[in-house]
Amino acid sequence: MRKYVYIVTASLCVALGFLGMFLPVLPTTPFLLLAIWLFMRSSRKGIKVIMGNRLLAPYVHSYFSRNGIPVPRLRRILLTLWLTLLVAMALCRNNLYVVAVLVLVGIGVTIHLYCKREK
Repeated sequence: MRKYVYIVTASLCVALGFLGMFLPVLPTTPFLLLAIWLFMRSSRKGIKVIMGNRLLAPYVHSYFSRNGIPVPRLRRILLTLWLTLLVAMALCRNNLYVVAVLVLVGIGVTIHLYCKREK
């Protein structure tokens, strides 16, 4: 039963990751990484589908490769991240706690991705 729950949840994560390629509010890479983690526990075929897909593979390939994330892609990712966070902060400007959490998340993600950059 657990295997099927993992497969359904992973498939939902892949769908959300795919939507995230077109909607700036949804993060693509975290959903795809979660899907891979779930597929590792349920169906290796699902990992092959993600890694073999020409649209989805670039989002996770550079994350798993030892080469790291290419600097031009890293810049684009960080620009999108911070633009999206700034829009969210502007919409929530009356709630300082939400703004503070968004800033901390942005800083944390920026540091994490900077450590994964191409060397």
